[in-house]
Amino acid sequence: MFSSCKKRYLFAIYELGFDGREVHCKDIARSLGIKCPSASKMLKAIALEGLIDKEYYGTVRFTARGVRIANELYTRYLLLYAFFSETLQVSPENARRDAIFSLCDLSEESIDKISGVTLTAAVKKKSSPFSGD
Repeated sequence: MFSSCKKRYLFAIYELGFDGREVHCKDIARSLGIKCPSASKMLKAIALEGLIDKEYYGTVRFTARGVRIANELYTRYLLLYAFFSETLQVSPENARRDAIFSLCDLSEESIDKISGVTLTAAVKKKSSPFSGD
């Protein structure tokens, strides 16, 4: 799929713009703890893949393909977060950090297996892994 680094960027853009806010390069850089020139370089590469549209010194927006991929990533993040917080009962802060790390660095196979465990547990509990029940 995508490199760990690109997944982190896509996830950051998705979260930063989740409620309709405009997302700028400086916001992404701040979120990822990097400098703006580094973020700008990676955003250009992501734009070349057709995942985002980036205005020069302006906003960053997902393309239709980018939205689909970012939604998939975020759904996987939610399942991983549920696994860490509900199944393993990790603190919310650590569950978030571990879910993002796992999303970006684990193999697709491992993420699929963890997601399956999370969904199976939710069905057994008759709750949604997204609700925080």
